[in-house]
Amino acid sequence: MNIIAACIDYNSARLEEREIFSFTKSEVESFYKVLGNIDIIQGAALINTCNRTELYLSLKDAVTADPFKLLCDAKGVGYDENQHLNKYFSGDGAVRHLFMLAAGTESQIWGDAQIVSQIRESIVTARENKAADSVLNVLFRSAVSAGKKVKTLIDFKLNDNSTALRAINLIKERSDIKDVLIIGNGMIGRLVGELLVREGKNTCMTLRQYKTGAISIPRGVDTVNYANRYEKMQGCQAVISATLSPHYTLEREKLNEFDSLPCLFIDLAVPRDIDPEIEVLEEVEYYNIDDISKGARDESKEEQLKEIQEIVFEFEEDFYRWYAFRKNMILEGKLQ
Repeated sequence: MNIIAACIDYNSARLEEREIFSFTKSEVESFYKVLGNIDIIQGAALINTCNRTELYLSLKDAVTADPFKLLCDAKGVGYDENQHLNKYFSGDGAVRHLFMLAAGTESQIWGDAQIVSQIRESIVTARENKAADSVLNVLFRSAVSAGKKVKTLIDFKLNDNSTALRAINLIKERSDIKDVLIIGNGMIGRLVGELLVREGKNTCMTLRQYKTGAISIPRGVDTVNYANRYEKMQGCQAVISATLSPHYTLEREKLNEFDSLPCLFIDLAVPRDIDPEIEVLEEVEYYNIDDISKGARDESKEEQLKEIQEIVFEFEEDFYRWYAFRKNMILEGKLQ
């Protein structure tokens, strides 16, 4: 098994450094095309979230590659000056890392409720781009199954184990917040919208006019054209931004044009949606994804870690059994 991975995450890279390695949807598609033209690569899968960028490669036997170099080339940044951000995994280490990631132990938020779906979406995207081989398909599917079982059996603090929930908790702490604007209608934006409606907040979500196809908007959430976000913001006490845009959704200079501003700005995006200079404005609280995600691991989590490792081990063994069977089939000429 020749699986290698490069990992840039919140442990090794600051928020502004992780932004450098964030991929838009079109960049992901282009990257997979490049990887598909490299003969020694049999499969590839990219995990691209707020907390991390990870590239998994399934290689031909007895060859090697540098997945971090491929990431640097794709983003047009220097290899040597950024090498300290990379954590390298290979073989069993890469397998174990992915399984523990799916279990929620490698996230800034312990027991991260969103990571399983993010890993699932990553392999789906890889398959759609014809990038994932059978080894990575089964590996990621097994990791997702392990993550689901961990979430079922381990008693995580369910009111605090996702960035969306933590954002909602910040708003709940402020009795003066009645109206909230959400910029972005992706997975995180929709989840935040659902939670805000449950809390009885007047919630509005931006939509881009050029978007085509059906767009799912949570029940009870109003909408506003993205182009009118600044005007709509003036009637709100809080703004949450969670888009995949490579540009700021809110700029400090434009905010200077308004007499009244929301008291709370929460940025759940990487790269950041909200100009961080907004933090210096008077009577404004600003939180980015790292501010939201902070939290130390306590003794109870160390006990949970032992339970998680036992669950994960079972799924790892299933994967290795599958891989051994596949290898024997290839040796017998029954599988290519």
